Amino acid sequence: MGKVNYSNVWKNCATCDCWDGERQANEAKDTVTVDSAAVGACNGFWQGRRKYGNDKCPEWKMWSELTSEVVKKHRVWPPVDD
Repeated sequence: MGKVNYSNVWKNCATCDCWDGERQANEAKDTVTVDSAAVGACNGFWQGRRKYGNDKCPEWKMWSELTSEVVKKHRVWPPVDD
């Protein structure tokens, strides 16, 4: 398959702290790159079930490798600079 990028505003498994699938945060710590076919176990809501990186759940927690700075900027539309 191919690589997919998700910013930390996406609430899916690839950006969640509970997912153990293979992924990589960029240098700015605001984007995750994951193979589109990557699968990992969810150690949260899905209790060990295997999930794809683009799956979602109601108990999302931002992956500890990411920063929340972009999330703070995008809570208002249009985005405003601090």
